[in-house]
Amino acid sequence: MSLKITITSKHTLHLINRYTHIEVYFTGPTQHCPLVRKLLTTAIDNSSDAMHLKHNYVNAFACPYNESCYCIVNEDDCTVCGKPTDISNDYSIWFNDAQGPVESNNGTQKQVNDQSPAENPLLDKIPETDDLMKLFIDSAVHYMIIGIGLSVNVTDLTPLPHLTILNLIQVFQRWSDSNNDVTWAKILKVCQNFPNQLGKVEADINKFLLSPEARDKYLKCDK
Repeated sequence: MSLKITITSKHTLHLINRYTHIEVYFTGPTQHCPLVRKLLTTAIDNSSDAMHLKHNYVNAFACPYNESCYCIVNEDDCTVCGKPTDISNDYSIWFNDAQGPVESNNGTQKQVNDQSPAENPLLDKIPETDDLMKLFIDSAVHYMIIGIGLSVNVTDLTPLPHLTILNLIQVFQRWSDSNNDVTWAKILKVCQNFPNQLGKVEADINKFLLSPEARDKYLKCDK
């Protein structure tokens, strides 16, 4: 069984279920390979959580010496032939984690993220769409990342530049309708999972959640 996702007329993402493993073929720009890998592993993590399974998958690539085995990333030798698992240029960009997280968080991120819902009751509150859009509007191009992180379907959304904001609205609406952990804590977790794309949004959310405006708005029913 396979799934082919057409991103543009030239760029596709092809997933093939080999039963023992999933093969991934991505024809888009190579600089996006680590992002696609992150999207896939996040989707697997979310599915594993939903089925109460362990996160025990591994990243691997086809062995250049033997068609019957695979080189597991971060292990010394190949699974069958025992050859060194040096990542060639063909695969290095896919497994490259050289890009570090965004560093513009001025201490606010840690202040909110280290708090529990008991310490910061806003974390358990349901985000309202107008606040989400104000915070995410400049990152609307990443609506697919956001949707996958929130475990909502994004495969039917049309990937055209002029529709990104509408697609982002759809993502948040589907998340709200799902009743699946619709909280500020969840949306913060999504931002943490994709720091290179959503690091600035995370910092903005943290700043907002510490503001009197947010406390007045989301705690008004508790007064």
